[in-house]
Amino acid sequence: MAAAFVAVLEAMSRQAARGLPRSARLPMQWGFDGRPTWRAPRDLALAFTPTLAAITLFPTALLPLLGKAGRGLGLYFGVLSLMGVAWVAAHALHLWLVARWRRAEGV
Repeated sequence: MAAAFVAVLEAMSRQAARGLPRSARLPMQWGFDGRPTWRAPRDLALAFTPTLAAITLFPTALLPLLGKAGRGLGLYFGVLSLMGVAWVAAHALHLWLVARWRRAEGV
């Protein structure tokens, strides 16, 4: 399940990269005034969220191997699913904000 969520995040990044030049520097964080506070090179910016998701989702997916899988397994998969959906939503928001910034900047 973790691998599926990371694959979705990677596909989202690949799709976003198609419309961006390699030299693009994408906003990674915005200030309260709505302007980017720092930018990262395109490939790093698009790999950031999938990498963080993999760092959190894969160890979480392995947790049942450390203990007895019992009645709490359903809750465990619910939590893992919620984490995956949250990562996808966060990445979608970031990509949407980047697209909105590019339109506003005329880039």
